[in-house]
Amino acid sequence: MKLSKISLIFSVTLVTACSSFFPDKEKDYIYSKEIAALEMPPNLSEEQSADPLPIDTTPSALTNTVEFIQDNEGSYLLINSSFAHVWRVTGKALTERSIEITDKIRSTATYYVQYDQNVQDVKDGSFWDELVFFFGDDPNQEKPYQVFLQQSEQGTRIFVRDEEGNNLSEGNGLHLLNLLFDTIKKDFATD
Repeated sequence: MKLSKISLIFSVTLVTACSSFFPDKEKDYIYSKEIAALEMPPNLSEEQSADPLPIDTTPSALTNTVEFIQDNEGSYLLINSSFAHVWRVTGKALTERSIEITDKIRSTATYYVQYDQNVQDVKDGSFWDELVFFFGDDPNQEKPYQVFLQQSEQGTRIFVRDEEGNNLSEGNGLHLLNLLFDTIKKDFATD
């Protein structure tokens, strides 16, 4: 009985001590009378904080059409829509197809992805399947690719590039581009 009373007193003292060491910042914010002004770093000017994409050649008639084109520049998708819309649609298509996005940089208009055309589904079943998954060789040999967007007078173009930035028009690059084409076309059909 004495032990339970001592533990109760100790826990109340501990909770009280914690509140003094960790004050409630939310209450401080709510009851504050004055909020300090936001300070801009000296090396960041207003010109630098603007959208870094200099070309604003948004097509006059946005129709949200997607075309698969092969010409002297290689294979690419042409979407008759603004860059901002195509950026969102491309990310949505990559996510919908469970393609791993390792990085995305909007200022360079590039999604960095890991992709393998021959991805095998992981079985979730027996204990043996789990052991093979953890200790066996990785059946998926995903390679890094770049999904690059470029504005043009007709709309926004989507290219698939390798690690060095070379446009791909065959192999896994072409398969990834076709996968994006099918996914975006279905997305536009449901809108």
